[in-house]
Amino acid sequence: MIRISLAGFSQGYYAVNYMRYLSRLKDIEIAGICDMGKDEKYVMECAFISAKDFAGELNTALYHSYEELLEKKPDAVLICSETKEHGIMAEMALKKGIHVFVSKPLGFAYEHIKNLKSVLRKDLCLLCGNPLKYEQGIVELHDLIKNGEIGVVYSIRIMLNHLAMTRQEWERDKSLSGGPLGTYGVYLFDLARWLTGKSIGRLVATGGNYATPQIEDYDTVKILGLHEDNTQCLLELYSGIKHDYPFIQVEAIGEKGTLITKYDNYTLVGQSEKGVRFGALRNTDMTAGEMDHFLDCIKNRKPERCSYYDMVYVVKCIEAARESMRQGSFVDVEWRD
Repeated sequence: MIRISLAGFSQGYYAVNYMRYLSRLKDIEIAGICDMGKDEKYVMECAFISAKDFAGELNTALYHSYEELLEKKPDAVLICSETKEHGIMAEMALKKGIHVFVSKPLGFAYEHIKNLKSVLRKDLCLLCGNPLKYEQGIVELHDLIKNGEIGVVYSIRIMLNHLAMTRQEWERDKSLSGGPLGTYGVYLFDLARWLTGKSIGRLVATGGNYATPQIEDYDTVKILGLHEDNTQCLLELYSGIKHDYPFIQVEAIGEKGTLITKYDNYTLVGQSEKGVRFGALRNTDMTAGEMDHFLDCIKNRKPERCSYYDMVYVVKCIEAARESMRQGSFVDVEWRD
């Protein structure tokens, strides 16, 4: 049995659905949940269920102190607290020999996560959340690029359309959440590098707040990134749009053709001189995918699909994008940790 605990309800949907999925698995024991000392109004606002009722649903203990939860020595902990807290909470668990999964993102500033490097151990897992790395169409597109379907990729465009998180008070505070770019930057920067195998060396960004005055931060951002081999990526975030379709669009252009995926009925569309073909019908549970991979990392020591070093790259890109918007010019991305 693997004993897994939950720390925090701030990530709402993810916190509840991760634990409900794990609770149905035969080799998992839910070893307590922690509300991080938040009152019931806060928890209800985030997760639509009280901490007490959720503990009853899972038939497990409810703690109000993260330190007390860790003292019960679970094998693993899911961290779903406010984003700014992720780094220090992960550090505390790793120091006690506990495997860690952090709901996306691990952080939005290097200052918040830099100390984790000193506590990383080969026998422990630190898996950082990025649900899109488990989405059927994205995975299929990744595998086709890796297998040379379209040859060398010289341009990739990723468009993310996600409703701005304005319901929870803490998410409206960019010092706690990182704002829309801090929250969703992992989708853009991490995916672009995972799909192409290329890192951004320089970027220029522009943005504004067009639809969500309750968030004092950019809700729309466009980024042109130049890879270290001088190929490019275009990353677009629209978090103020009122509708949520399509959630994600990716277009990868290579020397032999183009691959396109949208959050639609088909996993992808392939276009080349051979003609047009459609992928399979999409049927993905990204929550289950993240948890299955976390367990695989724990049990079989599989490498983390989204690692600490991946997140260092992401936060460095986020910081560079913000600096570019301040300067109105290209800036270098110094991402090596």
